[in-house]
Amino acid sequence: MTEPLSDVTTLVVTVAGFGTRSLPFTKSLPKVMLPLVDKPGVQYIVEEAVRSGTQQVIFITSSNQHSIEDHFDYYWELEEKLRQSKKMDLLREIRRVSDLAHFVYTRQKEQLGNAHAVLQAKPITADKPFCVQFGDDIILPENGGKPYIAQLNEVYRSLNGECDAIISVIETDDAGASKYAIVETEEENGHDRVTSIIEKPGADATTSRLASVTGFLFQPMIFDYIEQLDPTQGKGGEYILADAINAMIKDGRRVYAQRINGRRIDIGSKLDYMKGSVEVALAHPEIKDDFRDWLKQLTL
Repeated sequence: MTEPLSDVTTLVVTVAGFGTRSLPFTKSLPKVMLPLVDKPGVQYIVEEAVRSGTQQVIFITSSNQHSIEDHFDYYWELEEKLRQSKKMDLLREIRRVSDLAHFVYTRQKEQLGNAHAVLQAKPITADKPFCVQFGDDIILPENGGKPYIAQLNEVYRSLNGECDAIISVIETDDAGASKYAIVETEEENGHDRVTSIIEKPGADATTSRLASVTGFLFQPMIFDYIEQLDPTQGKGGEYILADAINAMIKDGRRVYAQRINGRRIDIGSKLDYMKGSVEVALAHPEIKDDFRDWLKQLTL
């Protein structure tokens, strides 16, 4: 009897970028540490992944990003201070954060594109499928819905694991066709099979308005396709995931798209970050009522 298909339990989070859209804050701290009320953005990513069954989180980092590792590590001095002050709820909370998953950190010594960042996880993921999430994208479930990684896992299980990649997509508009990589698909047995992924094509170059955002589920073969890329042919001399995925499609590999349900917060965008901060505050159990009352008093 065949054993049940296991969920994909490893998540790779790419956080090695310079965060130039969020300067000057990101001169000293990575943008994934920007707070949404009382938690950094990256904690929302990890918590939603763990709710989806993730057990191991691999951070692809660069220099000057020790704060990410510190956030998910034990802080013995603080814990002892909280213990002495009998603030046990806070003590349990910070310990909970450290124990969310098994955390691994590896450096991307040169920022050579999003595919190059993913490639750094190869020695750690071994021969198992894994998910990838961009660190500046947060997907918050709406009305208690399924986390983003769980949605990818659901498609993976429905295909009995017989797929080589799943791309998360959202519906966008004409402006988004110039802002995002656009995924073209065809229907196959109730699923959207990807025929191509085009990097920021513009509204006139494609009729599709499915934007590739947030992340992916990959089989280990993605590393072979990344290693075969010629960076001189990529945008800015970088290793681009879209190029590796298109090479997979050309070889007849099974690549699918999944429309993601949830509120996406791009914390690298100042405007979207502020909108997201307000939305999170309005749902926060400690401050939501007082914050809503304060907003009503504003003269806009």
